[in-house]
Amino acid sequence: MRVRPTPHKLEIRLTFNLLTLTRFTGIDTDGDGKISMEELKAAQPRIATYLNQHIHVQINGRKALLGTGVHFEPVWPNPEQTPPMAEPEYASRNMDVTFVQTLEGRRLEDFWLGFEIFEQTGPMQTIRGVYEQDGRIEEVSFSVQEPEYTYDTGYADDPFLKQAEKPKGNESGMKTDPAEDAMPTAPRAMASNTPASAAGISATGMGPVPMSDDDNGAAPAGQPGVSLAAPLQLKPQSGLNDERQWMIRAAIVIVLLVAGRFLQLQGRVRPKFERRRTFTKK
Repeated sequence: MRVRPTPHKLEIRLTFNLLTLTRFTGIDTDGDGKISMEELKAAQPRIATYLNQHIHVQINGRKALLGTGVHFEPVWPNPEQTPPMAEPEYASRNMDVTFVQTLEGRRLEDFWLGFEIFEQTGPMQTIRGVYEQDGRIEEVSFSVQEPEYTYDTGYADDPFLKQAEKPKGNESGMKTDPAEDAMPTAPRAMASNTPASAAGISATGMGPVPMSDDDNGAAPAGQPGVSLAAPLQLKPQSGLNDERQWMIRAAIVIVLLVAGRFLQLQGRVRPKFERRRTFTKK
């Protein structure tokens, strides 16, 4: 298998010999023990259907097909002039099956491939995967023990990374006055040792005390300083009772169990530990 990811397209080319293709679907329709080029062409739609059903694909975390277009190409000289091929030739005749998936309006961030063909090919069958991207080549093998692999392309536009790369400062772009950055002084009425007259409250509590322009907050002569009363302490609201809390917890556990079972059935082909390529920018 050769895989070529680009920002908006995924190309997957699978190469099988005729012996393997005969295990996917019947090709020798007349039963003469030979495969003619006409029979091979007639079997191509069935081969494409089988591969789409047994090679699972997820693109950017969503289920997808191998591709919207498929192309078959025999890998031997002069295929059109090839006479009907006998069974001893099946293992030496290879066929390329190329799928192309195009993404409209979004980037190819990652894709997952999972093979479910080993029941037909046999448990000893292996698939040699070659990933080619931007001049880099990576090989990944698939087998009945490791039938899946997730490939991270690194094409994703990460908004958090862009935000982190912005220069520090005022993100709104508005100019600020250095004087505005200074912390305002706390109102004198909030200090516990502030005289009542500084807050405009009379010592007797009967009314405001007039303040002059040169008043620095000191209590007038003959009037004792009075501190503000402590703020009221609000009692926290009572929470849910124990019975209701246990009901909510039980409902959450049931939902998680059902969701877990659903995901387990949906992802039967995936092993417990997923193989994944982690992209690292250079």
